[in-house]
Amino acid sequence: MISFLQGIIADKALNMLTLENNGIGFEICVSKFCLDRIGEIGAKATVYTYMYVREDEISLYGFYDKFEKEVFSKLLLVNGVGPKMAINILSGVSAEDLSFAIATQNISVLKNIKGVGVKLRERIMLELKEKMDALSHLASVSLTEMEANDSEAYTATLNVLMDWGVPRVHAQDVLNKVFESTDDMESLLAKAFRELGK
Repeated sequence: MISFLQGIIADKALNMLTLENNGIGFEICVSKFCLDRIGEIGAKATVYTYMYVREDEISLYGFYDKFEKEVFSKLLLVNGVGPKMAINILSGVSAEDLSFAIATQNISVLKNIKGVGVKLRERIMLELKEKMDALSHLASVSLTEMEANDSEAYTATLNVLMDWGVPRVHAQDVLNKVFESTDDMESLLAKAFRELGK
């Protein structure tokens, strides 16, 4: 399994990136957000990858960071979502915004993504919510309760980030950078996802 590739960006096209490494050009399917963030042609880049293998196809899917790869992997757990659909979804909404939407059960963020109908939107929200017990619990917690205790908001947000694959030390660094005493869980989570997306 190829975990990541490092090389020079040789070409960029719609949802496609070519990375040159030791004279070999790897064609990698990526999201719009990855393509926008990764750099320009000629720049050095690291792309985290997922290899999809079938009898008639071997494809590489790439991600800007480990967090985007983790969200992609979770999307593949949803019935009816394959790699191409997962990349399509992550091109319509960033990994950070999608994570926040699932945590808060905001289905409207998926409304304008081509190929994602009502039933699939509902399935994504339902199946990921069920598979992520901590997210399900935190999404149902009253925000007024969170506001009453700053440390509870911090701890709850830290648990959400770790459930989505962010290492504890990294999650703590992000929260320490953006945390304010007036934050509730929802606002702190939104700020953390924005910081992770930089």
